[in-house]
Amino acid sequence: MVGIDEHATALAEAIEAALPVWVERSVRSRLAAAGTSGQVTEATAEAGRRAAAEVGGAVRRLLAVDVDEQPTTPLALLRGAVRYPTEVLRAAGVPPARRDRVQEQLFPDDVYDLSPASFADVDPSLFEPGLRWGAAKAFVHKQRHGGGAPAMPAARKKKVVAYVPDLMDRSKVSSAPADVTFVNRPSDLAATAAEAGADLVVVDLTRPGVVEQLAGVGAPVIGFANHTNRDAMEAAAAAGARQVMARSAFFARLDDLLGGA
Repeated sequence: MVGIDEHATALAEAIEAALPVWVERSVRSRLAAAGTSGQVTEATAEAGRRAAAEVGGAVRRLLAVDVDEQPTTPLALLRGAVRYPTEVLRAAGVPPARRDRVQEQLFPDDVYDLSPASFADVDPSLFEPGLRWGAAKAFVHKQRHGGGAPAMPAARKKKVVAYVPDLMDRSKVSSAPADVTFVNRPSDLAATAAEAGADLVVVDLTRPGVVEQLAGVGAPVIGFANHTNRDAMEAAAAAGARQVMARSAFFARLDDLLGGA
């Protein structure tokens, strides 16, 4: 059986390999969005190398510490890597991205809205090693602390109905501490929510036909969209959604939003 040390090494190696590519992709996407054609190839490559060495090294050091003594998480360290593409973009004169107040509060230094909500947001290749390491960590924690006094009754999980067609987004929602039922069409939201006794409905507001279905949903609705898609968020709010959020803010707070009863 593969132990937690092997999973930690695999995750650290995958992060080091993915960071230069993520830095380059982040810089290119923001340059394109700003309509800027600056020559930043070497600066971007150097930023990627530094990110791999410095953030990758920090992740290795963190994962070498006993799981009960780790002061932070690998994902939190990855979010700190936004400073590398940010330096390149600032030097190229790219103006900051437009962000909502939630994002500004969560990530005040992420002026270009680059903070990853999950390992897979850095690169899809990180999803599997991140999942395996997280499961191994949970197993070790349960082995050490699962005994002792009788456990308190587990809190009931929220019943969530979700229309989230993107497979990567769906995998993130699936990992939340909730009982999630997915629908394949927005027209199924109201009936499925009623049948399941849903506590919450989650929808991707960028998909056609979603906003039109919200008025008929009896449960509270949280909708998310790209932060630039103001029209969809405003329309969802007008249709009665309890909360509309930028996509990055939604996935950064996923466990808090969907967890608990």
